[in-house]
Amino acid sequence: MERWRPGARVEGASGGTAGRRLPPPVLPQFPGMRGFAELDSVIRRLGFRHAADLLRGPAVEAGTSVFATLPKASTDDGFRILDGLWFPARGRAWTRVDLRHIQETAERWRTSTDPRGGTAAALMDTMETVVRDDPMGPRRIVLWQVCRELKDRPSGPTAEAAEALGVHSTDAAQLASAVAAGFPGRGPVRDAAESINEVWPGERLRGALRIAGLLPPHPTDHVLANFLARLNDRAAAVDRLMEEARRLGQLGELRAATVSWLAAVRRATDDDRAMAGLLGAATLLADERHSPDAPSPTDSTVRVSVERRAVTLTWTAARLPRDTARRGAGAAGPVSYRVLRFPDGAPERAVEVPYTDTSLSVLDLDAPIGRRVRYAVLPLRRGQLAGVPRVTAGVLLVPDVEEVRAVPVPDGVRLEWRAHPAATGFRAVRSTARRAGGTTDRSGQPVDGVPVDGLLVPAGRKGFVDRPLMPGTYLYEISCGYPAVPDLPGDGGELVWSPGLRVAATAVEWPSPVEDVTVRSLEGGIVTIDWRPPARGNGRLVEWSGLPRRSGDDVSGTPAARSAPGEGPVSVVPEERSRVRMTAVSVLGDRAVAGPSVLVERPGAVADLTAQRVAPGTAELRFRWPEPAVLVLVVWEQEGRRQETRVARSRYLAERRVEIPLTGRPCRIEVSAVPRPDAVSFPTVPATTSLPHVPDLPPRSPRNSRALALLSFPWTPWSQGGAPRARPWWRRWRARSGA
Repeated sequence: MERWRPGARVEGASGGTAGRRLPPPVLPQFPGMRGFAELDSVIRRLGFRHAADLLRGPAVEAGTSVFATLPKASTDDGFRILDGLWFPARGRAWTRVDLRHIQETAERWRTSTDPRGGTAAALMDTMETVVRDDPMGPRRIVLWQVCRELKDRPSGPTAEAAEALGVHSTDAAQLASAVAAGFPGRGPVRDAAESINEVWPGERLRGALRIAGLLPPHPTDHVLANFLARLNDRAAAVDRLMEEARRLGQLGELRAATVSWLAAVRRATDDDRAMAGLLGAATLLADERHSPDAPSPTDSTVRVSVERRAVTLTWTAARLPRDTARRGAGAAGPVSYRVLRFPDGAPERAVEVPYTDTSLSVLDLDAPIGRRVRYAVLPLRRGQLAGVPRVTAGVLLVPDVEEVRAVPVPDGVRLEWRAHPAATGFRAVRSTARRAGGTTDRSGQPVDGVPVDGLLVPAGRKGFVDRPLMPGTYLYEISCGYPAVPDLPGDGGELVWSPGLRVAATAVEWPSPVEDVTVRSLEGGIVTIDWRPPARGNGRLVEWSGLPRRSGDDVSGTPAARSAPGEGPVSVVPEERSRVRMTAVSVLGDRAVAGPSVLVERPGAVADLTAQRVAPGTAELRFRWPEPAVLVLVVWEQEGRRQETRVARSRYLAERRVEIPLTGRPCRIEVSAVPRPDAVSFPTVPATTSLPHVPDLPPRSPRNSRALALLSFPWTPWSQGGAPRARPWWRRWRARSGA
């Protein structure tokens, strides 16, 4: 009869099992502990190979125990792991890792001189929590860590490697074989096994199901099988709640449907379908409760105010029932809030509005432009949804224009503003304000009242100019159009218009521009200019130094408008090589408008004209440019033919020369300034020069003759010396004979 001891496998047992190979041990398929990653990290940081080194406790110092010198159970000090977690004890006994062992080992760590004692004792407190929840929890953790180390070895799991990790020799071979047969290696399966307990049990049901999908569907680990069964039961319960909520919603039982959706969300906070269903049901419930057709409509507890480009929400504190799941003071804990924003009709697109303080208001600076949205305020208690969300009515953020400024302009008004970048359409309606018995301005026009006689005025992104207008006060209602969202029901792609902003603008009387300006004479360097007086205001002719203005432009406030009025013709004496613009200005009070203008220029004469042949068939001209002309005319006559070309000022100042095609015949050249077509120009005397005749080259001589030697350096009129002389024939003959 064999004797059985805890922690020792019976060898050669009766019953016919001697010599029969035992089945491979069943390995855990997940650590089964919340916080395993942090525990594993601290164990490694302390220098332990795995949790068994921690659970073994500190080494016994010499002389501290009466049993310190007694013989061990055997020469192998490893721990047994396959049928429980056992450590060798005194004599040949084994001690199992249970609650008592963990408590005693924790006390040994606290009283140990090992510098790791304090942290190790804290880890032992964690192990005590594990063993109280599952007596085999410490063994599962140690076995998972040992199997992971064996699997990740480059040469694979072996019995020697298991013994090196502290496994007893009687368990090492079977453990290595089991690891090689089915333990997962590095990858998503192992990561899912180590992280599933961080998500579940909890409220993140869908996240836990996604992680569980990576684990074996039919686990051999009974703990994992029970874990997945509870997870799937919770998922089925949530699905039943959502199906019941849909059925109640179709029957019109909005309150009951909302309660079912709320129960589903509380069991699965990360279920987007459940949250969308809850928001949709709460929206319908809010619309029914606050509808004008309701028997006793009540004001919403969430108020919305839209100002410029932001939405402000304010609400009252939620009245929640006492939490029956908790007792004592914590049953009615503090209430916090979460604010969601979603497009009207699409609660599945809800996003969270940043909200960090504890006040009962929030400012949404990221509300979409041109899209009708709703807001939902969710009451929370201890981070969980504690009541039905309160949903607002549809909110449409379509900001009006800002910084509107009305400025009177000749014969009308100009309105300027700053619009939102998302605005694509602008509309302005002009109307005259009327009020029975109301006040009028100086021109007799009413200044306020109900707008009538509306007329659409074309407007742009920055404003508009409305003319012609009679003097008086006008009202403008300005609206901005924003593109509607095309992917929502009821949106046809048209513009959504802002409520509109009413602005008053006053048109005043302006002088009429001078109609005609004429040049009477242009003699002796003096130009005489006359103009016709304007119908309204005083006319004057002034020298205009700025950019030219169109007739009728506002020039109020310019030095020209403040100059003294002139009468009769004006004589202008422009300096040589200058240009003067004379503009007619009409002035009435502090307002002035520009009229026609005359540009008078007196270009200088072309000076220092020189011509030189630079190559056969080409001549080069150089001269001083006749400022302020923009073009010069170059004319050359040769052999009875006249040719011309125009040269721009920019081109000549860049190249500093003009090339023209010429033959060797005599040529007369003339350069003169070209007057501007829009200017009155004084005539100038053109500059002239000429080039003499160039003789033709002599005919070509036969080869091997003295003439060929003479033509080897042909004479040209632009060369400085004569033709070189050839060697006499006797010198050439003597040279050949000597050779």
